Amino acid sequence: MTDLGLLIARVMLSLVFLLSGIDKLLHWPAGLAEIEAMGLPFAPWMLAATVITQIAGGLSVALGAFARLGALALAGFTVAATLLAHGFWNATGAEWQHQFTTTMEHVAIVGGFLAIIVTGAGAFSFDRRS
Repeated sequence: MTDLGLLIARVMLSLVFLLSGIDKLLHWPAGLAEIEAMGLPFAPWMLAATVITQIAGGLSVALGAFARLGALALAGFTVAATLLAHGFWNATGAEWQHQFTTTMEHVAIVGGFLAIIVTGAGAFSFDRRS
């Protein structure tokens, strides 16, 4: 049951990153606009790095292929994205609540990736097969 649970957890953690990376790839101009709206430099390069990290990291974790490395990459990405885009410390009122809740959700996601980094991908993974 533990290995099946790890497989399900890996897929669930990866899904949001895979879908987001694919969406940004398919809707490149919207992704650029989002990055530019945050005032970040080198928007095309930042978007390319985001798409690559989300898709490659998502596949890595979901398939359990270099899962610890993929989890580390997505955890780092999540921390950086949270600090750049969800600064609840600069918000007030309803916006503060929204940004704070989003930050706490991201903290939980990072916790899930930490569990994969510590435990590995489990038996149902490419890591275990090699």
